[in-house]
Amino acid sequence: MSDPANSRPETAERRASALLAAAARAAHDRSSYGGVTVAGLVQPETSRLSEVERLAMRGMFVGLIETIENELRARLLASSELPDSPEFRASMGAAHVAIAWPILANAGMPEDSELIDTLIRHARAYSVTRQLRRAGVISEDGRLDMLTDADDAAIAASAMKLLIAESRFNDRFEDPRLGRSDLPDGVDRRLVWTVAAALRDYGERVHRLDGSILDFCMAKAARQMLDDHGEDRPIEVTAMALAAHLKTKGLVDSALLIEALNGARLALYIAMLAVRAGMAFDIVWDMAINADAPSHMIILKSIGIERDAASHLLTAMTRAVLSDQAKADARAVNWIESYDALSADDIEAAMRSWRLDSVYRGALARFSSVGLEAR
Repeated sequence: MSDPANSRPETAERRASALLAAAARAAHDRSSYGGVTVAGLVQPETSRLSEVERLAMRGMFVGLIETIENELRARLLASSELPDSPEFRASMGAAHVAIAWPILANAGMPEDSELIDTLIRHARAYSVTRQLRRAGVISEDGRLDMLTDADDAAIAASAMKLLIAESRFNDRFEDPRLGRSDLPDGVDRRLVWTVAAALRDYGERVHRLDGSILDFCMAKAARQMLDDHGEDRPIEVTAMALAAHLKTKGLVDSALLIEALNGARLALYIAMLAVRAGMAFDIVWDMAINADAPSHMIILKSIGIERDAASHLLTAMTRAVLSDQAKADARAVNWIESYDALSADDIEAAMRSWRLDSVYRGALARFSSVGLEAR
């Protein structure tokens, strides 16, 4: 009969190996969003999204189209080349009447995986941030609150820019918002030209204006918009800049990570993990916002976070992602039980796949899926 005490290390070792294998497999699994499409957002009755996800993503998408349309209309009204049509000008000036969205909803839009990825990330960030705020564990007069007054000018300036970016993300009703500055350049360009085409279609079809003249006006306004980026940058970029400054000063420690997550500073939390691990924001995002595999645990272990701090971070994040405290706690406990059994070599092996580019990993996942179907 074997000694139960002697079997414990073997059991822990096997559990750790299983967790490492699960984390490595998750690096190649980017199918968790289940076929979300632009068409599903434009025509929500065809969408497979949950109600919360659909409302958040569609709300951001509609608001984004409205923002682009309003700026284009303002630029058109200021143009001396706009056709002399009082009715058309009145339509352009009626900001409360949407023109582009009804046209896009009727005609449909081309699929845009980059746009969908952006909307998904921000919708999930909104959902997780809401849950973190509901937990209500916020430090009074914490270190993060004092960063805008830091003696280091780079840290102070970056902290202020991040606060502005965070305030831009949620409007006064706490609804998720997405601005042009939050978009990849390619997505921004495609949406600006698409909305411009919708306004051109409206002017020609409804007001019988000359299409070639409208083409000139729309092209000029669209190019001006695309050339005028402004100073705002995506919240991920802003968070990474601050995290990099903090890392340079040796300030990205366990306590600051806990304070960021407790305070629902999600972008900054991900950015600090990313700079500590020397990885891209989007890859670390995939690792941390993953309740199906212990990839969050793997990155915490890889950067040397002590067990107690890792336990707190894993539990808080898993609760926020799953919105089910009992299920989240059970899963987090299962992961953290193996935390000390994970060797540096094993962690590095599990991290190897995650360090690959996300597009590369996604392509591998698709090829693997097609290969299985063909067998």
